Amino acid sequence: MIGVVAAQSDLAWVAEFFELFKTPWELATPGRRYRVLLSTTDVTDDHRADLWLAYGAAELSLDRRFGLRAERLIGADTIDWNGQTLPLYADAARFSGDLDPDALRCGPHACSYRRSCGHATIRRFGYDLFAEVRHLLTHGQPKSRAAFPTLEFHIELQRTCLQEAGVPYVEIPPRPHGHSFVCCLTHDVDFFGVRRHRGDSTLAGFFLRATAGTVIDVLRGRRRFDDAARNFAAALSLPFVFLGLKRDFWHPFDDYARVEGSRASTFFLIPFKARPGIAPDGKLRRRRSAPYGAGDIKAEVAKKRVTSPTEFGVHGIDAWRDAAAGAAELREVEAATGENGSGVRMHWLYFSADSAKKLEDAGFAYDSTYGFNDAVGYRAGTAQVFRLPGCQQLLELPMAIMDTAMFYIDRMGLHPRQALERCRAIVRDMQRFGGALVINWHDRSLAPERLWGRSYRELLSDLDAADVWFATARDSVEWFKWRRSIRFTVDEAFDRVEVTAPEPRAGLPAGSIQIHWNRPDERSDEMHFAGNPLTVTL
Repeated sequence: MIGVVAAQSDLAWVAEFFELFKTPWELATPGRRYRVLLSTTDVTDDHRADLWLAYGAAELSLDRRFGLRAERLIGADTIDWNGQTLPLYADAARFSGDLDPDALRCGPHACSYRRSCGHATIRRFGYDLFAEVRHLLTHGQPKSRAAFPTLEFHIELQRTCLQEAGVPYVEIPPRPHGHSFVCCLTHDVDFFGVRRHRGDSTLAGFFLRATAGTVIDVLRGRRRFDDAARNFAAALSLPFVFLGLKRDFWHPFDDYARVEGSRASTFFLIPFKARPGIAPDGKLRRRRSAPYGAGDIKAEVAKKRVTSPTEFGVHGIDAWRDAAAGAAELREVEAATGENGSGVRMHWLYFSADSAKKLEDAGFAYDSTYGFNDAVGYRAGTAQVFRLPGCQQLLELPMAIMDTAMFYIDRMGLHPRQALERCRAIVRDMQRFGGALVINWHDRSLAPERLWGRSYRELLSDLDAADVWFATARDSVEWFKWRRSIRFTVDEAFDRVEVTAPEPRAGLPAGSIQIHWNRPDERSDEMHFAGNPLTVTL
């Protein structure tokens, strides 16, 4: 059991942090001795612990007790820990004096120290943990730091401290039992059928990219000759496609069925045709409108539903800024698909500070907008599902990998080999930390002129080898919601932990209970957990 001392204004972030680091905790009771005490404010002598993790950028009475000074570190935006870079977004402090060689560091400055006081071990860290959590789950990281699973590093630092101190503890890891992590294959459907684009700018852009643009890509080494031949053939076939003599090559349901096979996937559909919505600057962006609406493709949706495990969500237009508009978009897509409980990802990833509450009021089951248009990685510093600020129910399924972010020249502009290496780095993170890897491969990305199917197939092959659970976005969120429902009851001596939860919904995998022992011959153990009450003796 971890006893927590934090400011009243931080209690919501404390609770959310321990939904991500799913281990027993409570607000510390003065006079009670804890195995672990975690504090982000100055603590009185009424609080006692075997291991004390004291966070904060301001000087604490603890520092003065040990004859150390905590000085504000101007410009401290990263610290080094265990050979890893840990980005910071709030204030930091440096400490002077006789410090540990393994201290967290910002350049030459030590940002942590370790001391013993009687039977207690004290670990002091010169930053505010819950201020960092607040920033990551509200503002998020800039794209320059997208590669860092920063919030997971904060959790890993906690685990390391507990294990080094020999504290036994119980954790529910963020992955289904028997799998390394969850994977959601998602697809934003911005277009559906090239025949809907007679003489418009989209068709003109396609033709230029399939011909002149393809030649340039070949000369730059970014396009293979066989792909170039496919693009030229598609461009030349346009008259026959419009006459109905050749297959329309922008049919994403068919394309993805061939590549994904029996893997589950999620398609986000535009609710209304020819409706661009309002941009954050209050203007209309005509290019944002789509030439189809969900109601136009009912037959294709019905066919897709019976051929593979598929979910349909809303590719929102104005839902991010208006709850009534969001409710109308939700009704339109659910009427077209026959599904209830749909989630949303905003078209062009529009979002604002109050969008989460508007999406919750509109009735969406979850959101999956939190990601980057021009980077891949961790905007929230984690790939776990989390609760959006200001919401009671709405959960966020953050997006980590998007094809257009990687391949568009005016975004990351990566060569396919570079893109695959970026994706593999994220897969390695996921194997280490768990979570839900959300991939967004757009509707046209397997078809001419993009032809990003080879990269997608290679990524799927890597994921198969990683032993992931392929889930729809909705099922992934439901599994994490079930994990959030798990409760711990700890006895007075902190020796016995009872773990309880409802059974997972039918079709969802079980979870695991990971037990970290204080035994020289056995460091950890993992047990299957499907909601049946289980008591662990530490």
